[in-house]
Amino acid sequence: GDARSALRAATNVSTYWSERDGGHLHLNPSHSGQILATALIAVGLASASSARASAAERLAESATTRDSQGAGGVAVWALSHCLGAEGRSSEMVSKLAGFDGTQIYESCGYLNFHNRMMGYGGIASLDQRRSGAGRAAMRLYDGAFSRVLEYSGNNIEGLERGGEDIVLLEKLVPRNIKRDAATAIGSVFSAWFGSGSKTKMEKSSRVESVGIKQRQLARRTVEDVLCWLPPSPLLLTHATALLFRLTLSDGIAPSDQRWSDLLAAWNVMLLTDTDEVKPTPDKRSVIDFMPLGLIASSILIDPSRLNLESHPAPLRNAMQGLNAMGKLMNLGHAYGTGNESRHSGEWRDVMRHLVNARESCQRWEMPTGMFSTTYAIPEHVPIEPMGWDMDTRQFLEYALFHAAMQVRDHESLCLARAICSEGTTLRPNCPEIWWRYATVLDMLGDEVAAENARSASVSLGSGEGASF
Repeated sequence: GDARSALRAATNVSTYWSERDGGHLHLNPSHSGQILATALIAVGLASASSARASAAERLAESATTRDSQGAGGVAVWALSHCLGAEGRSSEMVSKLAGFDGTQIYESCGYLNFHNRMMGYGGIASLDQRRSGAGRAAMRLYDGAFSRVLEYSGNNIEGLERGGEDIVLLEKLVPRNIKRDAATAIGSVFSAWFGSGSKTKMEKSSRVESVGIKQRQLARRTVEDVLCWLPPSPLLLTHATALLFRLTLSDGIAPSDQRWSDLLAAWNVMLLTDTDEVKPTPDKRSVIDFMPLGLIASSILIDPSRLNLESHPAPLRNAMQGLNAMGKLMNLGHAYGTGNESRHSGEWRDVMRHLVNARESCQRWEMPTGMFSTTYAIPEHVPIEPMGWDMDTRQFLEYALFHAAMQVRDHESLCLARAICSEGTTLRPNCPEIWWRYATVLDMLGDEVAAENARSASVSLGSGEGASF
C-alpha cells in the first residue's frame, strides 16, 4: 500500500521502456516484456490517485489492446484504481463485473485476482446508487468471497465440521461409487417393498467425521498448494471492505451471517496469535506486513491481538476507531449485544480516532469564527501509508461519515461536509458522493445547496433502474 514507492518506481523506469517502445532500438511494440512493463508503470501511476490517473489509464488501455492475455490482469488492476480515483462507477462495473470486462483478466492466473476485482465491482455498484445496487453488490460478494470461505472451510459451518484440514481431506479422498450405488438401489427396493432394514449411512458418516476431526494434517503438500487455496489476508481485506460498505448502505443487517463467517475466517488467519500466546513487541502478528489488513481485521478482532502498541500512531487510531465502531454496530455478534443508538459520546470517540488516522482531516477548517476543539489534531503528525486511496477510503471515509450521522452535532456535521466536499472535487462522477453531500447539507440547513447536490446525483444516474 505504499503509493509513494510505487509511483517512484514507475517514474524511474518509464523513460527506459518508452525509448524501447518504437524508440532507438525499434523493438517490436507487441513484445510481451514491454507491454507488461507498460501495465506495471500504469499501476505505479494509478497509485497517485487522481493526480496521474489519466496518464495511467492511457497506458493501461494501450497494454490491454496490445496483449490482453499477457498484461490484462495488471492493466485491469491499474484501471480499477484510475476509474475509482475519478468516481467513474459505471465504467468500473462494466470493466470489473460485466462479462466483456471479466474476459480480459479472468485467465491472468493471479491468485484470487478475479475475486478481488469482483469485489471492486461490487463497491462500484454501490457507488452507482441505482435501483437494486445493494442486491447486485451482495450477489458479487457471494460469488467472489462467500464461495472461497465455504469451499476452504473458513466459515462457521466449515469450522464446526473441523476447519480447513477436514475440508481438504474430503476433497482428496474420492467417494466410493459402488457404495453409493448400492445404497441408492437399496433405498429404492426399501421404498418399493417396505423393508424394515434401514441404512446406517448417517450414523456411520457422523462417526467417521468425528474420527476425521481428530486427525490433523502436519503440513500442506504440493497437491494442496496447486489445487486448494485458503483465503489470503488480501482477499479477506477486500471482502471486509465490500461487506462494510454493504452494511453502511443498509444493503445487509449488522447481524447478517456473512459477518459471522468473515469473523471466523479472520480468526483462522490469526490462529498463531491465540489468547495463550499474546503478541509482544518482539512477536509480530501474521498480518503486520499489511497495514490495510490490520485496519480491516480490527473491525471484528480486538486490536490487542494485532500487536497494537507496536504500530504508528495513525494506524493505531484507525484500528481503535474501527474496532469501537464494530462494537457499537455489533458486527457478526462479535461483541455480545450491540446498540447503534448508544450515547453520542461513544460515536464521538470513534470520530476522534478516525480523524487522527486520515491525512486530509488535518487540513479541514471550521466555518469562519469557529475552532474545532473536539477533533483537534496535533500538528505535524506524520501519516504513514496504510494502503492506496481507493482501498483505505472504504474504511476511513465512509466510517467517518457514518459516525458523524450518529453524533449529529454541528461540529461533526461540518466535518462530514468537508469530507463530502473533498470527495465531490476529486470524484465528481460518483452519484453516491453527491447524495451523501446532499444529506449532510440538509442537516446543516443549506436547502438550496442540498437540492443542487441531489440533482447532480440524480443526473449522474442515482436511482435509475427498476425492480420487478
